Formats: sequence, C-alpha cells, structure tokens
Amino acid sequence: MVSRHPVDLRPEGVELAAAAGRAPSLHNAQPWAFRVGRDSVEVYFDDRRMVPVADPVGRQAYLGVGAAVFLLRLALAVRRRAVRVEPRPDPARPDLLARLTVTGQREPTAAELRLAAAVPGRRTVRTPFQEGDVPVPLRVAWREHAEAEGAVLRWVERIGERSGVARLVAEADRQQLRSPAYLEELRRWTAPGRLAAGAGVPASAFGVAVEVNRAAEFPLRDFGAGRPAQQPRPAEPLEEHPLVAVLTTGTDSADDWLRGGQALMRILLAAAADGCAASYLNQPIEIPVLRQQLRDELRLAGQPQLVLRLGRSSGPVPPPTPRRPPAELLLPAGPAAPSP
Repeated sequence: MVSRHPVDLRPEGVELAAAAGRAPSLHNAQPWAFRVGRDSVEVYFDDRRMVPVADPVGRQAYLGVGAAVFLLRLALAVRRRAVRVEPRPDPARPDLLARLTVTGQREPTAAELRLAAAVPGRRTVRTPFQEGDVPVPLRVAWREHAEAEGAVLRWVERIGERSGVARLVAEADRQQLRSPAYLEELRRWTAPGRLAAGAGVPASAFGVAVEVNRAAEFPLRDFGAGRPAQQPRPAEPLEEHPLVAVLTTGTDSADDWLRGGQALMRILLAAAADGCAASYLNQPIEIPVLRQQLRDELRLAGQPQLVLRLGRSSGPVPPPTPRRPPAELLLPAGPAAPSP
C-alpha cells in the first residue's frame, strides 16, 4: 500500500550517498556522484574515475553505478519511501544515469529488510572458500534475484564448460599481466595516495599468494601486479572446484549495463545474507576477443557482463575497502556535471 506524504530528502543526502557509496566497482574506483533534491536522487557517472585500460568502453563502470542505484533503492525502501527509477532520463545530460523519484510512502518488504541488513557485512573475498557444493536452494534463489532485475545468472557446471571458461580466465590473466599499460593502471589503483583518498584496492584485499593463485583452477586477478608483497598473503590453496557463474543481460546497451549492476548488487547481498561471499573472474570480460569466446563457449543467448566466484569463506572476513567521504559524492543543486 503506497500513501502520499510530503517528503524532503535533502537532509538525508549524506546518509543516502554513504549507503550508495558502498557499491562494488572495478578497482574500487567508485565512478559515481549524487544530487539529492526534495523528492528525488539523481545518479551521475563520473568519467574521471574510469579504468580505461581494463574497461575502455565503461561497461564495468556502468555496472558499478547500477549497483549504487540498487543500494539507493534499498536505502529509500527501508526509509519507507516508494520510488520510481528512470534510467538515463535526460538525453541532454548523458552523464545522468538514473533518477529515483519518491512517489509515496510504503512499508519495506521482508526481503528488502534482509538485503539491507546484509549491506555492512558484504565483502569481496579473494581468499579460499570452503570446499563442497553450495546448496541448490541458495543457487536457485540467487538466480531468481538476478531474474527479478532483468538479468540471468548462468551457472558454469559441466566439466567441459568449466575447463573452457577456466582456460579463458587463465589466458586473459596472462595477457593482462604482459601488458605494461594494464600493469601501470593496476599500480595506480593500488597506490598509497589512491587509498588515502578513499578509493582503490589495499594490499589486505589482494587475496592469496601469487604462486597459490597461479595453481588455481580459476586464477583471480593479481592486484600485486608482480610486485613484492607489501604484507604476507595467505598461502592456503583456493578451493579445488569453485562455484562459478556468468551474469548476462539481453543486450550490451547502457541500460542493460545499469540493469546488470542492479542484479549484481542484489545477488551479492542475497549471498551475504546467506552467509556467503563472492569475488570476480572478469579478466576475459575485459578482452573483446576472449569475451566473445566466453559467450561462444557457454552458448549464451545474452551478453556476458561479469564472471562470479561464489561460496562460503573458510577464513575471517576481510576488512572493508576504502570509501570516499559521502560529502564528496554529493553534487550541489543545479544541472552541472561532477566537478573536479
């Protein structure tokens, strides 16, 4: 039941920006900005925070912004606000990727409250998961969460498919680690100055030791980029047979990227609420030829946007990655684009 009451979101601007700013993004670049009005929140793309070598067209950046949109939806829902979401509502402002407008008041659903409660504890986990299958009911539920947002979560289960996808992940990883431009970009997003500014990936989130990662069936991204370890990294092997899924959308349009990001965030929170976590195997997504081969290998009807590794962590939860100050994410009133 939706009722209409006067609303003014502006006093809650910092809180809403903080909630949305917890979204995941490639290299924790956080390519978003928000303008909070009386009855709406506008979500902008900050193209100065792109990762152009790994993500030249901005696909993964838009996915990150979509994840932030879902967190805004959730934050407004638990504040008893009914909202209408408009993707890319103004052709004259291409950096305006979404507008969320309050249309009334309603009670949050039990599912929304459950997902919202999982937000503080959600982490990207690049250390070992427990061996053994994730129960089928959880996999079904996570797939349904993706479908509710207009995406598809395609499990990679058959032996032939797994070996094919693992080969593509390993090949993409090799190609990227041989690219000076890629390595330099990775170093910029793991540098102390970047971390001090509230973005980037700290050494505590690098995952397992390099030699352990290379021996894995599905190697994760090496954020150390071949440099000597700044701090000891876990030497325990990654799980032998991780649960792997590909998140797909019907098209490769900007609207579908935003849709895919909302699906991703919903899946990650559902997994966290179920005591599980995720990390990414996106290396082949970032190389066009290998992305097409991934699509062919799995005979996907849609476009692959992300490759996920899901499971229950076998060790302690890692600390949160840096976040930019919420006030820094807020834009002043008016139609101006994000300022430097």
